[in-house]
Amino acid sequence: MSSIIAANGSVTANTNSLSLGSNVVSSNPMLVDSLANKTVVDPVDVVDLSDRAKQVLARANTEQAAADKLTDFLRSLKDPDGTSASSRHSSKEQVSLFEKLKGQTTGWTAGSKAGDASISDADFITKYRDAFEAALQDFPADKRAEMEAAISNGTLQIQKGSDIDGYNTKTTVTYNVGPGGGQGMSTSGYRAPTGATKEAIESGNAISLWTEDRGDVFVTW
Repeated sequence: MSSIIAANGSVTANTNSLSLGSNVVSSNPMLVDSLANKTVVDPVDVVDLSDRAKQVLARANTEQAAADKLTDFLRSLKDPDGTSASSRHSSKEQVSLFEKLKGQTTGWTAGSKAGDASISDADFITKYRDAFEAALQDFPADKRAEMEAAISNGTLQIQKGSDIDGYNTKTTVTYNVGPGGGQGMSTSGYRAPTGATKEAIESGNAISLWTEDRGDVFVTW
């Protein structure tokens, strides 16, 4: 008999079962041996189990009871007042950093042929972190610290530039083939930001940049 505590706190107990009424016999060889010569005399089956088989069943029942108690204990730790977690906390409070960053990939379009629009937020941040820091190099150190804190606690937001009022820049990528057959790339389309978007960027609370994986992006925290 073994009990497994799953990641969600539930307990699964593997026990040998015996259901004579439904003609299902346990795979436990000790129980099979003890039943081999028994005869069913009426619809209510009565079996005189061997002492060893009785010990096995008694132990299974005891361990199952212990597993049930452990399950109840773990549930009480997770939910001490008897209410569900969703009723005590908003979904925003419950979302972990991993859940925020692990795979928000839909709706993006790569900025260039070399880009990967399916890149996750976590990988995107890792890849462009140096570019984020470079964009804030002329700001006080506390501005960079705020951005780093946002990365750590999962509040960094990455949005399409085209979805932001006042972002204005719409980068266009052009590919050129040189005389030797080599291919080059150039970008164009920068327009200065305006309004609240300009204010956020100029105050060091946001970053605008072009990326090969997601094109024009607006990063805030």
